[in-house]
Amino acid sequence: MNLSNFFNPKSIAVIGASPNKDKVGYSLVKNLLGGSRRKIYPVNPAYKKILNLTSYTSVLDIKNEIDLALIALRADIVPQVLEECGKKKISNVIIISSGFKEIGRSGLELEEKIKTIAKKYKITLLGPNCLGIIDTQNNFNASFAPEIPLKGSIAFVSQSGALGAAMLDWAKARGIGFSKFISLGNEADLTEIEFLEYLASDKNTKAIMLYLEKISDGKKFMRLAKQITRKKSIVILKAGRSNKGLAAVASHTGSLAPEDSVFAAACKQSGVITVESIRQFFSFAKLFHMGIYKPLKQLAVLTNGGGPSVVAADLIDLSKSLELATLKNETKNALKKVLPPMAAVNNPIDIIGDALSDRYASALKILVNEKNINAVITILTPQMMTQAEETAKLLGGFSKKKPILPVFIGGQSIYKALLEFKKNGLVNFGDSRDIVEILDVMAAENKKTSFFKTSESGQTTYKMLGFEETKKLLSKYSIAVEGEFVKTKNELSNVFNKFNNLVAIKIVSPNVIHKTEFRAVKLNIKNLDEAEKAWDEIVNSIKAKLPNARVEGMVVQKMVNPHTITGKDIFAKTHSPFGVGAREIIIGMKRDKTFGPVIVFGMGGIFTEALKDVSSRIAPVTKSEAKKMIEEIKGYPILKGLRGEKPVDFEKLENLIIAVSKLSLEHLEIQEIDLNPVMASENEAKIIDARVITE
Repeated sequence: MNLSNFFNPKSIAVIGASPNKDKVGYSLVKNLLGGSRRKIYPVNPAYKKILNLTSYTSVLDIKNEIDLALIALRADIVPQVLEECGKKKISNVIIISSGFKEIGRSGLELEEKIKTIAKKYKITLLGPNCLGIIDTQNNFNASFAPEIPLKGSIAFVSQSGALGAAMLDWAKARGIGFSKFISLGNEADLTEIEFLEYLASDKNTKAIMLYLEKISDGKKFMRLAKQITRKKSIVILKAGRSNKGLAAVASHTGSLAPEDSVFAAACKQSGVITVESIRQFFSFAKLFHMGIYKPLKQLAVLTNGGGPSVVAADLIDLSKSLELATLKNETKNALKKVLPPMAAVNNPIDIIGDALSDRYASALKILVNEKNINAVITILTPQMMTQAEETAKLLGGFSKKKPILPVFIGGQSIYKALLEFKKNGLVNFGDSRDIVEILDVMAAENKKTSFFKTSESGQTTYKMLGFEETKKLLSKYSIAVEGEFVKTKNELSNVFNKFNNLVAIKIVSPNVIHKTEFRAVKLNIKNLDEAEKAWDEIVNSIKAKLPNARVEGMVVQKMVNPHTITGKDIFAKTHSPFGVGAREIIIGMKRDKTFGPVIVFGMGGIFTEALKDVSSRIAPVTKSEAKKMIEEIKGYPILKGLRGEKPVDFEKLENLIIAVSKLSLEHLEIQEIDLNPVMASENEAKIIDARVITE
């Protein structure tokens, strides 16, 4: 799809243009006139002239070709005007007008109407209910934003016009520039996907920032993002993360994969950076404006105030991925020669409160040549002798050799310094936390995802497969479930003699999800009499709590004989009755409405939901991604082996993850898969319980 006429059209019709300064139609014409020379055609039957331009009754009265039309009229008039655009063969339209699906049912019907008209005439449509488009490189402002932003290398795409306007105003005051600004509005036609495709090859854009409330096409978004992030940075501020209205879930996996964690997993796989606040979002704009697109992990702190340097050092030390750079002895000795005797030359470097700009310069000349340092956080606090403006001037020169990250703390006394930053391409962070947080987010390889407990109220519309059906399906993907299914108590004798060992008996019922809560599992059963007694106890316990529960039967599974385990294996035996040294794992899948199958891996058993120690990926999951999933969880050291225990068979776990991924892609009717627990040991990965839920 060619979107070039949205960013650099030769001729534009403004339908709803107005000479009234309080109207959007006035702002649109004025902004267009303030840019590069183009043919502008105001359309409003009430006026003959608007801003000294001839005004037309309809686009049909314009003799010349129109590359782009802007519509700023009452919503109920828009369909008629869009029809006229179609007849005029205008193939690109931006509808600024509001009053569509954002207001409810009547607006939704109107929006469906304009979508039908656009499809009929093959019109590419942006909006409705949007702020418009800006391209600074082409000096083109097709929006009602007050001013065109400064030129820069950041493209900003927003599903919120209000946040878009705030970002542009905030950035202008700080000297931050943009390559393009796109307000998406209701996305009746064009979405963030089409603009990502365009920006991927835009030579003027080096970083893309998006404010999103939804993803239009999860799979396509991931494919695009993976391609783009090989060359350009993408940062997303996603709203609607808590989502209280999630549907009820019927497995552990469901509760571990709510929409926010799915989005985080998709972004992680695609190389996209996600932020949690507008503050962090704005901080990334500062970083990109200074031309910093890659992680900076080894940091130096240069300061004229001890307190702020300690705060910065704490933030760096407590971060997930950053470090205070270790200075070489030669660097320390060089600093000692140019700094006062009472200055601290370890990192942080405190050049003390009476430092003038020349002392900052002397220290920076040395620090920018230290190879162990990726960037210098330069803190300045205003004191009687402080030269804030002069110091700001010299930082611009040093930033050409190594990233310099200013943290000038103060108010009126640093005002001129902030103006100087605007001239030399730097931006002030004002607080060490702002810069440390985003550097940590950028550098973190194993970014922590948030998990929100889903509501368990309401009726589920899913069906749980029976044990035999589940076992048969999983076996096709080399996923073997332990145990034999028994429909009635009388059939116990048929399977009991097969084991010649201790067994466990557990219920099979679509109404019982968490078996331990209902005492629906019995362990260490030695003979048939104990098995029959256990059967009755389980059934009675279930019926007492869930009178209408359907009991389909029981599963009989082999256990480890405690008499064959001694010494250091006693602990393993006590906690893992299905294998010596076994550790409990969960492997699962939840189908997300946007991204498709989400594969989950973590520590399993009864603590699964309490600990929520899991990692997530979007299917398909490769061997390398499966390995990363295992290594990401906090329980990874347990799987590697603690205090003499042998590591689990990681390859078997990786193969299980890949198998679940493949199964979920080939069976679209499956909504959730729950392998919990999987007993992982040195040479085995036994699936003790499995649950498959379909539509």
